[in-house]
Amino acid sequence: MQRTSIVPEKIRELISPFLTAKGLAVWGVELAASGHRQLVRLYLDLADDVVRTPERRGVTIDECATVSRHLGTLLEMEDLFHGPYVLEVSSPGFGRRFFSADQLPAYIGEAIEAKLAAPRDGRKRFRGKLSAVDGSRVTMTVNPGPQAFSLSFEFDEADKVRLIHAFDAISEGEAADGDA
Repeated sequence: MQRTSIVPEKIRELISPFLTAKGLAVWGVELAASGHRQLVRLYLDLADDVVRTPERRGVTIDECATVSRHLGTLLEMEDLFHGPYVLEVSSPGFGRRFFSADQLPAYIGEAIEAKLAAPRDGRKRFRGKLSAVDGSRVTMTVNPGPQAFSLSFEFDEADKVRLIHAFDAISEGEAADGDA
């Protein structure tokens, strides 16, 4: 069990100097089983000090490929995995998963989905708008509208928290508020 927390940190440590030089940063690292192989997913984003412009909105496919080749070489030299593994490098994407509470404040007001480790009121999965983050405490408004309620939890109580990307410009509730 301890090994699963050590490996993502070691991967961060190995690749961070290379990423910093390229204006990139680790968004998160996931480990999972894939058949008889270890699956390693590295999510990249622009570094905090990189200004986003219409031409530079995120990580490119070429950057992911370059990082994948470099990290693959580093992992082979470090021999972190005892057996075969699959390395995937990508941007977090529209439905980005959050790996720590400190990634959340920039997304206050956005739609998120939280899957809790233990059920609350008979369910584990909640969708709503992120309303506040206080340290590691996350508060979201579930079921926006007349049935809305507030749900607060410690980030570590969630198995997964992810952004829900809305492709629609305006939801029905927002249109009723006169924002249209």
